[in-house]
Amino acid sequence: MKKASKYIVPLFLFFALQTQAQEALVGLQQNPRIKASHINKINSKQKNNTQKSAVELPFIDDFAQSIGFADSSLWLDNYVFVNQTYAYSPLSIGVATFDAIDGTGNIHSNASSFAFGADTLTSKKINLDYPGNNTIYLSFYYQPGGLGDTPETKDTLLLEFLNSDTIWVKKWHVVFNATDSILTEKYFGNDTITETFNGDTITDLKKVFQQVILPIDDDKFLYNNFQFRFRNFASLSTSSSIESKASNSDHWHLDFVILDKDRNINDTIINDIAFSDPIGSLLENYESIPWSHYNRALAYEMRDSISITYRNLNNDVKNVDREFEIEDLNGASGIYPFTGESGDNIPPFTTETYTRYIDYIFPYDPNSDSALFEIRSFFDLKSNLVEEPYRWNDTTRFLQKFYNYYAYDDGTAENGYGIIGEGSERAMVAMKFNSYKDDTLRAVQIFFNSVLNDANQSNTFRLHIWKESAGEPGSIVYTLESQKPQNEDELNEFTTFVLDTALALDGTFFIGWQKNNTPDMLNVGFDVNQVNNDKLYYNFAGTWVKSKFEGTVMIRPLFGEKINISTGIDKSVFDQFVDFKIYPNPANNYIHVTFSDQLEPNNLTYTIFDIYGKVYKNENISQKTIDISNLNSGIYFIRFSNSTQNFTTKKFVVIR
Repeated sequence: MKKASKYIVPLFLFFALQTQAQEALVGLQQNPRIKASHINKINSKQKNNTQKSAVELPFIDDFAQSIGFADSSLWLDNYVFVNQTYAYSPLSIGVATFDAIDGTGNIHSNASSFAFGADTLTSKKINLDYPGNNTIYLSFYYQPGGLGDTPETKDTLLLEFLNSDTIWVKKWHVVFNATDSILTEKYFGNDTITETFNGDTITDLKKVFQQVILPIDDDKFLYNNFQFRFRNFASLSTSSSIESKASNSDHWHLDFVILDKDRNINDTIINDIAFSDPIGSLLENYESIPWSHYNRALAYEMRDSISITYRNLNNDVKNVDREFEIEDLNGASGIYPFTGESGDNIPPFTTETYTRYIDYIFPYDPNSDSALFEIRSFFDLKSNLVEEPYRWNDTTRFLQKFYNYYAYDDGTAENGYGIIGEGSERAMVAMKFNSYKDDTLRAVQIFFNSVLNDANQSNTFRLHIWKESAGEPGSIVYTLESQKPQNEDELNEFTTFVLDTALALDGTFFIGWQKNNTPDMLNVGFDVNQVNNDKLYYNFAGTWVKSKFEGTVMIRPLFGEKINISTGIDKSVFDQFVDFKIYPNPANNYIHVTFSDQLEPNNLTYTIFDIYGKVYKNENISQKTIDISNLNSGIYFIRFSNSTQNFTTKKFVVIR
């Protein structure tokens, strides 16, 4: 499977309201990872993050230690998105991305087509009580756009210092003219200094990290509670009147922030070797496959090598020992270690990709319904103690998941995909899959993006399964009518559509959707880091066409045992079911149930299961309080049943 780490995908294709039918790729109107981090922060009931003492120098963050929010030991606010997927070739794994989405994962409430204040990243109080010291410098790297949306000329990234009078002072900002490929930086002090950088056909500035270094030598900043902050100004597309397309924009990526003393204006070299790309799946075609299919698939799916990419950020030749481990997180087979041996000498400021042959297969247990392995690589730097301050970026990890679904995507949507425009009212989208085992398709999962004013939810669609014919979708073998997109909460981003008929499949098939008489797009998650558009087809004029957008539509087929999840069903169907409520939600040790129509819990059976259909409790209920103390933290579903009535299914979260 080809990776997209070196390919820039256009995030926005802006259309007039009367555009002709075509496929569209747009940004996100919400960020589920940020929403999850925000909810987890609330639910964890963290203590007030009051700073008791100032942070001492050096202040260093390359954003390689966390995903979601920035490191709370260094930063105060939770607006930027710390991630490993939006930047192009970062210095080390992880960047802080500034965009138009706030700390709750939604578009900023003040967003408009005019420039508006968006994200802020504010340092904690720092001890700069070094009066008269002229060796204190702040340096950082930034990139406009990367794999995200390119900022417009009215969008800026800026840096401010807090002086001893508690006034924020602007010290630097940058704007990007993508049309002419010009970056313009301004430094503000006694004099305003302007610097420009010009791109060309060889150097695309949205792919390049630029370094900035500036002194902190004014006594107004040399005090014990000094702070600095980065801010961005963003603007939404003027085409946001098409609600299903209104989305995130104007990405700036920040990397390797260093504030320290005993520096000078030429201190621009980082004495480090760091992983620059995350390690990936050991499967050839998929990110995940059903565990019950693995034994049949391993001859076709298991890679015979593992690759890592790292870079020497120093001006000296470096050499490291490269180590690997594969750990069975369920504990059955323990840890499988192997070495990459001593690396070649890495010249200064270069990037190296190392590929190591392995003869390894995941140990298959037919008695288990799932498996989870962590693949990791790390540097052995025991002889290079000078590099200890950056040891956190010397390890890269990947979770190899085996549950009951096939997945091409990595679980993170960078964009939204759909078919839009006049003539697309009945358009179809189909993704190609291959099952390695004769099995029963039970459900389909789809990642729906949240869009402006819940525009996705205003339309219905048909869920189709196609046979394969000459490499393309052939005849339809199954249809689930009148489905509605559902935006699952921030902890569970995929919606599961359960088939009402067991469907036996093997070999090649297609799954996808057909719009129901609307020119608007069905906004589905699109993963730009896993490239599988050779398997993605669309059809609005009677002919199947391969997608031109490099990436993966986030849709997954679920196989195996019966799955008792009823999400995504049309509301008219829900009206035929008996409703009930559960509280509290999230819960800890107990949940309480109340039924509509004063129904009493007599002769009722309840079933608690997870997103993968695994049943944890299946018991008769005699009272309205249910003990869930045996459940681990996670997402669960509960359904009641008796001989005469049908009940809706409810989702609840357990937090320990």
